Amino acid sequence: MTWYVGAAAVLIVVQAVLIVWALRHHAASRRARQLLKDRLRFETQLADLSAKLGHVEARSLDAALGAALQQAVSVLGMDRGTLDEYVDGALAARISWTEPGLQPLPSVLSGERFSWTTDTLQRGGIVHFSRPGELPAVAAADRVSYERLGTRSHLSIPLRVGGPLLGVLSFDSVRAERDWPDELVDRLWVLSEAFASALERKRMELSLQDRLRFHRLLSHLSARFGNGAAGELDREIDNALRGIVDFVGVDRATVMEFPEGGGRGRSWAIEDPMDPERWPWLIARVRSGDEVRISRVEELPAEAAVDRRSAVTLGLVSLVAVPLKAGGGVVGALVLATTSAARAWPDAFMEQLRLLGEVIANALAAAKAERESGRLRQELAHIGRVSALGELTASLAHELSQPLTAILNNAEVAQQHLEADVIDVASLRDIVSDIVADDKRAAGIIRRLRTMLRKGELELVALNVNDVVREVAHLVRNDTVLRDIPVHLELAANLPLVLGDRAQLQQVVLNMVQNGLEATSASNGAHGLVIRTSAAGGKDVVVAVEDSGTGIAMDDVDRLFQPLYTTKADGLGMGLAIARTIVGAHNGQLRAANNAAGGATFEFTLPVCPESPAV
Repeated sequence: MTWYVGAAAVLIVVQAVLIVWALRHHAASRRARQLLKDRLRFETQLADLSAKLGHVEARSLDAALGAALQQAVSVLGMDRGTLDEYVDGALAARISWTEPGLQPLPSVLSGERFSWTTDTLQRGGIVHFSRPGELPAVAAADRVSYERLGTRSHLSIPLRVGGPLLGVLSFDSVRAERDWPDELVDRLWVLSEAFASALERKRMELSLQDRLRFHRLLSHLSARFGNGAAGELDREIDNALRGIVDFVGVDRATVMEFPEGGGRGRSWAIEDPMDPERWPWLIARVRSGDEVRISRVEELPAEAAVDRRSAVTLGLVSLVAVPLKAGGGVVGALVLATTSAARAWPDAFMEQLRLLGEVIANALAAAKAERESGRLRQELAHIGRVSALGELTASLAHELSQPLTAILNNAEVAQQHLEADVIDVASLRDIVSDIVADDKRAAGIIRRLRTMLRKGELELVALNVNDVVREVAHLVRNDTVLRDIPVHLELAANLPLVLGDRAQLQQVVLNMVQNGLEATSASNGAHGLVIRTSAAGGKDVVVAVEDSGTGIAMDDVDRLFQPLYTTKADGLGMGLAIARTIVGAHNGQLRAANNAAGGATFEFTLPVCPESPAV
């Protein structure tokens, strides 16, 4: 009996143990299933986040990153999350999510506040702790900063895609401590790769857009400067500076021109121009061909004290300057500056700035060459006028001697009247009137000579071509008499005005008339010389000189206007070349052709003044 009772008791105990084991096994299985379910849900959410970030268009990427960050904070059960984006080592953008009522998390790369964290992330390590006390002793400053922010648990992951640091993904818990098991950290590392890939794609998209914008700007400026006239340089540089300011995103831009002999040159600016005297260190560096990159004015060296004071006075924060090089020398400087925020000047940007500077430098050099060419053209034209008038020396001397001789004769007669016992006032009055008239006649001759010999810049004014022709005809009047060649003027009435330099156009007409007189003299042409003006289609005025000489030899037609080519035994071959240069500077054309009845005609066209009335 006792044996049966003992066996039953053992059986009952075994059954109880089996029941307890079964219940515990069931509970463990249920917990395991729940953990597996939670893990699957977590993995699914992380996978969903990664997938979403991988299929977002570039223009919607910032919004998608913000939504993904908020979702990650929720999935992890954290209180705040931050995605910091870095460009060239500086914070460029920030996306954050914080539960209402909590202070946002600052950048974990903010200098001395998180020095250990910064160093760890820069080296590619992950920073995480369940409580600030877990941080190592070397992270004492970081621990204090986290505690001041109320951080109880924290995780920061560096974002890289095989290159420089793209950003930092951070999560923070304020209301409760949070463990970071290795398995979870590994999964969050995978999630961080999705964020890093998104940032890299964003950077590549923005880089491509910037490159396209830059090439459009460079092509636009090259075309504008290449097609623009020298007189439009100021406007084109102003437009170029506005385009550069818009592209780069700076607040100020200046182009300074350096004269060859030193001193102050011209400058163009967006906002206030830079006074070179207030930037001696900067100008000296750029003049020597060096580039200057200053992210903060505090970086200026001690020898740039004057420049630093100027920057502070103007409120400048960052500045960059590149020399404008052309023809083996530095012709100027391109200077950009910011007033709103500090700005880094990476190497890629400097390469773009050099290309933009090269376009402006070439424009400055071309304008300088054009000014020098214009100066030489004026000198050459002046030499041509002196040479042309030199050929008229005999006739001009004869023409001038007539009024001077008359003045002398009248003055001698007046002396005789004054010595008489009774002065004939009426006769003296007539004599004095004759003297005044002859003096005005001589003064007119000298005035015309001075006009022709005037030396200076091209002065374009509205002119009546008929007046220019009459002045030249009067100038050669004695020469035509001495040569016994009649000159006929056939001047069209109601000609529109042209825009021209009177002295230079007189020089062109004088050269054509002198050539015609010489050709007519050589052939004993009986019909003389005809100077004709006319209007051509309402757009041009034509001045033609028709001689009755032997005409132009066929071998000479193509070379007639070439410098140093002449058909005269004592000619220099510069008259027609200078004349064509002058006409070209007036946007006209000079040409020559043989006449059907003998002789040749030289003519040039000049465009009519806009909205010019007929005179």
